[in-house]
Amino acid sequence: MRGLVAFGFHLMGETVFWLKSLYQLGFVCFFGFYFWIGSLLL
Repeated sequence: MRGLVAFGFHLMGETVFWLKSLYQLGFVCFFGFYFWIGSLLL
């Protein structure tokens, strides 16, 4: 039973880690795109 709980926590940690990574990646892509459009318009 304890192993299952530990596995659940590990899975939650992994999910949070991936979500944070994806969020940061999206943020970087958005800013890159934003600056790219800005440089085209200038």
